Amino acid sequence: MKIAFQVAWWLLCAAGLGLGAEPHQRNAQHEYEEGLRYERAGQPERAWDSFSRSITAEPSAAAYVHRAKAKLSLKVMEKALDDLADAIRLDPKDVEAFRLRAETYAKMSQHRNAVNDFGHVIDLGGGTSAIYAARAVSEEALGDHSAAIEDYSKAIRLRLDDPELWKSRGLLLSAQGRYHDAIDDFDQATRLQPDSVAGYLERGVAYGQLGQFALAIEDHNRVLRLDPNNLRAISYRGAAFARLHEYPKAIDDFTAALKLAPNDVSLYMARSSVYAAIGEHQKALTDRDNAVRLKPDFAEGFLARGGSYHALGMHEQGLADRTEAIRLRPDMAEAWCARGSAYFLLGQYDKARDDLDQALRLQPNYEEAQTVLTKTQAALAQIEVAKAAAATPPTPQPAPATLSTPSVPAKSVAVAVPSRPVSIPPKVEPPPPSPTPSAKATGSAAVHNQRGRDLINQGQYRQAVEELNEAVRLDPLMALAYNARGFAYYLLHDQKHSLADFDAAIRLNPRYQNAYRNRSLARKAAGDSAGSAADSAKARELAK
Repeated sequence: MKIAFQVAWWLLCAAGLGLGAEPHQRNAQHEYEEGLRYERAGQPERAWDSFSRSITAEPSAAAYVHRAKAKLSLKVMEKALDDLADAIRLDPKDVEAFRLRAETYAKMSQHRNAVNDFGHVIDLGGGTSAIYAARAVSEEALGDHSAAIEDYSKAIRLRLDDPELWKSRGLLLSAQGRYHDAIDDFDQATRLQPDSVAGYLERGVAYGQLGQFALAIEDHNRVLRLDPNNLRAISYRGAAFARLHEYPKAIDDFTAALKLAPNDVSLYMARSSVYAAIGEHQKALTDRDNAVRLKPDFAEGFLARGGSYHALGMHEQGLADRTEAIRLRPDMAEAWCARGSAYFLLGQYDKARDDLDQALRLQPNYEEAQTVLTKTQAALAQIEVAKAAAATPPTPQPAPATLSTPSVPAKSVAVAVPSRPVSIPPKVEPPPPSPTPSAKATGSAAVHNQRGRDLINQGQYRQAVEELNEAVRLDPLMALAYNARGFAYYLLHDQKHSLADFDAAIRLNPRYQNAYRNRSLARKAAGDSAGSAADSAKARELAK
């Protein structure tokens, strides 16, 4: 009987009346509640200590989650992640633990992990508007723009009245070049929040990207009524004025922006472009001087300043700046093209050709470089024709057959008598046609070829074809003329004749690099992508 009583007593104690694990449980709960009080009081260090004692007494997912919050408040992120991992291990369905860990991963730029954890939150039923929006941010950071737009759309469906969601999706759509869709979203954002500086500003930027500069200016004006010193609005409005050729207003805006941001290189470059457009090259040069002073490794700045020097007739300085741009950015096709163009204008055609070839190697479809190269090649061809003509010795003459001078009757009209005997040249047979390009084009063919190229540069493509027809008629072996006529046909969108001429130029000169480039353009326009790529590759090979 005594033994039975003792067993009953032990069972009661085990049920919670003072024995077994109950003191530990009671201590864990007490420390957990203490930790919550410290958490609410904004004392994360004490909260951390209390949750640690609770975990020591009896580990629980809740205690790990709250200790993680304390660590996050103290910016001890890695240790917070350890606690959240323990919480999830104890309770794989703890939505709060997954949410906190996802947000922590996002703050640490571990966006792939963040996306995964936000996905767990959603799968567990915690898919709020904020969660979808947060996952969209991480997806955007990973470059998964389609998924980000989809998540912003889900967030908007859950909170149609949140202007920030509309703005966020609008920004992403704008970054994707979907400006019309972005404008729709910014419309909603500004309707929900009529004093939204960001909404009007970003809508103005989108209008500008669509070329609707008047509407862009209206939105930037709205921003400036709300925020008179908004630097972006002043700068973008200046750019819109410039595109509308309202140059004085553009200069005023860029000048006002520079007062707010006196070290902004992009503003100096923007204002210099307007000065250059109105012929104020000295002022443009001053702004470009400031740009390269503020940013000495700015290749684009040296390239632009070189243009100002050339416009002012300071060609040595212009070439030096463009050479510096190439040194800083050897992969910049524009720099090679600019220096090549300068060499062309200075009559240094060999250097021009080399630079323009390099520009086209870097950017095979660079039309400006191709145009200047065509002019350069024509100039070089003319020089070669002139050299050949100057170097050709006079044809030796055989002994002349002497004609007797007739007698002149008295009182007859005087007849001019040659001062020397008249020679009769022997008959010379023409040489057989050669399979290679004509080494010495006739002067007339060269003249028609040059006229045709000049007309191409003036945009008179049909007249150019007529001149080049004559060049080909006079010299059927002139590859230059076939190439130029093919280019004129290409500009007239007559790809059939264009391709035929480029084929002829390449048959006459299989190493004619520019003809391969031009045929690449024509093949691409005709829908032959593979042929176009092959010709581009061949042109690059010949350029090596």
